[in-house]
Amino acid sequence: MSLINQVLNRLEQRGAHTAPDQNLIRAVPMRRDTRWNKGLILAILVLGVAALATGLLAGKQNKQTKIEAGGIVTPMRTVEATPAAVPAKIMQPAAKMSFELGMPPLPDVLRTMNDPVPESAPLVAGIAPEQAPVLKVEPRPRPTPVVRPESAPPLKKISPQQQADAEYRKGLQARQAGHVPEAIAAFEAALKTNERHERARLALAALLLDNGQSAAAERVLRAGLALKPVQLALGMALARMQVEHDELPQAVDTLQTYLPQADNNADYQAFYAALLQRQQRHKEAVNHYQLALRTQPRNGLWLMGYAISLQASERKEDAQLAYRQALATRTLSPELSAFVQQKLKEISLDSPK
Repeated sequence: MSLINQVLNRLEQRGAHTAPDQNLIRAVPMRRDTRWNKGLILAILVLGVAALATGLLAGKQNKQTKIEAGGIVTPMRTVEATPAAVPAKIMQPAAKMSFELGMPPLPDVLRTMNDPVPESAPLVAGIAPEQAPVLKVEPRPRPTPVVRPESAPPLKKISPQQQADAEYRKGLQARQAGHVPEAIAAFEAALKTNERHERARLALAALLLDNGQSAAAERVLRAGLALKPVQLALGMALARMQVEHDELPQAVDTLQTYLPQADNNADYQAFYAALLQRQQRHKEAVNHYQLALRTQPRNGLWLMGYAISLQASERKEDAQLAYRQALATRTLSPELSAFVQQKLKEISLDSPK
């Protein structure tokens, strides 16, 4: 017999029918009310599922049910518990899930991306555990990051100076490796890119001179001196090359040509003074030594040359002071120091007593 027929039979046995029209109610055989009974069972199942969902969403816990002998589900006692009144330690998985679902929803920015799925589903009276609906909390999809195509880095522009520097370094490497033709070609390439590359021009001239091509070296230096403004280092290099070829007058003329641009160049002034001294032009040499020593007053070599020209110009006291200053710098070689001491003795012997 169906569940509803059992209930009706019990009511008849207890005399629950007091109204006249209630005598018309009789137990109907199951075969005559099959569709109605199936509909009632389906309704009960739907109500059970709805009660489960309601309990989960409302956060109600500790609901105890009692199934009577006739199969009617009668609630015995319902205890309402607020989320704060339920200790977290004693919560079962199902009650913990109801507690969490009963809390106010978090803002979207604070909501976790992957919420844990409960280990066991809550039991529903009259429904087997495997048939009970399981609340599935699906993780929110992570937003797909927008990948913007990166623009290609702009090509770095190389200046003529940088290209010339690269060729100059290549030439130095080739020269150190003993590859003279490759070194010459690299220095020439540097000058072709930047004709004012002073170091490349000096290196090319020195390499040509070392390999017996003095005329070519001189042409390279003079070509650089033709540029404006004048590169004084090239003039000094040309004058030094001329001195090595015993062309002292030509060397002096070379330095004198570019002398107006060398007022503040101490090296140029000292070199020119030394060449004048070799020509016995001591008074002129003294003036240019003084210009050089204004910038580097403790250059021992220049002080010695200055003292020599002072002594030759009959300025013995000034020469004696300059010699002593040269020794005080402690930058002279032992040979030059001995030379200076000898000159000091000569001056002291010539001095009137």
